[in-house]
Amino acid sequence: MNRRTLKIWAVTERGAHQGQRLCAALGGDLCLPDKPWVSGFPKARMVPSLREGIAGGFHGADGHVFIMAAGIVVRMIAPLLKSKAQDPAVVVMDEAGRFAVSLVSGHIGGANRLAEEAAAAVGAVPVITTATDTHGIPSVDGVVSERGLVVENPSAIKTVNMALLEKRKPLLWDPMGIYADMADSYAPAGERAAADVVVDCSSAPAKEGALVIRPRRVTVGVGCNRGTDVEEILEVMGKAFEAGNLSHLCLKAVASIDVKADEEGILKAAERLGVPLSFYTKDQLSGTEGVVTPSAAALKHVGTVSVCEAAAIQSANMGPLVVPKVKGKNVTAALAMASSTS
Repeated sequence: MNRRTLKIWAVTERGAHQGQRLCAALGGDLCLPDKPWVSGFPKARMVPSLREGIAGGFHGADGHVFIMAAGIVVRMIAPLLKSKAQDPAVVVMDEAGRFAVSLVSGHIGGANRLAEEAAAAVGAVPVITTATDTHGIPSVDGVVSERGLVVENPSAIKTVNMALLEKRKPLLWDPMGIYADMADSYAPAGERAAADVVVDCSSAPAKEGALVIRPRRVTVGVGCNRGTDVEEILEVMGKAFEAGNLSHLCLKAVASIDVKADEEGILKAAERLGVPLSFYTKDQLSGTEGVVTPSAAALKHVGTVSVCEAAAIQSANMGPLVVPKVKGKNVTAALAMASSTS
C-alpha cells in the first residue's frame, strides 16, 4: 500500500508483539507506552502518555493501527477528528489478532484497505462496515481514493452514495473519461449544468448540490528571477489557473529548469501546495514540442527559448499546453494537462 507514514500503537506486551508483525509487513513506527517490558522492543518509539502521543501525531500520519480496545481508541481520537476528507485511516485490532476493524476514514483515508492489509499480515478477519462495501457497490469516496482524485465538496458524497445504494444512477459529467468503466453505476449527463456528479478541471460552477470531483492532471511550469518571493510565485500560479478557468485542486506537479533547483521561492511554493517538484535541463526544455511563447531573453540567460511552458509540458509527460505563459513582475507560469493522475 502506498502510504507515506503509518503508526502502530499498542498498550500491552502481547499487543506490542502483534505490532512488530505489522511493522514487518506494512512498515511504519511501533509506538508503545513507557513500561518496563518495552526494553524488548528496542526499535519502538516510547510515548510517556498515550493520549498526548496520539494527539501530537494523529494528523501527521496517513494511517494508524491501534492494537487495543475500540472504546479506548474512540475516546482518544474523538476530539481530533475533522472530516472524512482530512482524517487519516484508523484501524483497530484486538491484541489476539483475530479482527482488524476499519474505524475511521474507510474510503478516502484508506482505512478499509489498511484493515485488509493488517488482517492479511497476521491472519485476522478484516471488518468493513461501510454500506457500499457491504453491498459490493463502488462508493464515490472509494473510487476517488483509488484513482488519485480530489473531492471539492465532501458533504455531497453521502447523497451520491445513497443514490448508488438505492440503484439510482446519478447523472455524470466526465469529459476526460475517468469513470468510463463505471457505466453500470452512472448515467451520462447531457450537459455539465445538469450533472449530479462532475469530474473535470473546469472552475465553472456546477448545479447546486452536485458532487464535484477534481482529477490531479494540471502541471505548472515556473520561471523566475533569482530571489523571487514565494508569495509572488504563488500569485502568478494562481493567475494562470484563473486564465484557464481551471480549479487549483487539479494541480499535479510543479516544474522548472535545473538551474532553479535551489531557488527557495519555488521550493517553498511546491511545499505549500503539497505537490512534487521536478527540474529539467536546458537541453530537455529546448527540445520540447508545443511551446507557443518562445523567449529570446530566456535563451540568452539560461540557454533555452522556454522555461515555464516547456517545463509544464515535460512535467505533464508531453501533455498539451492549456495555459500559455502568464507573466508577473519576476515570475512566469504556464499550465499543461497530463493524460492521467498517475
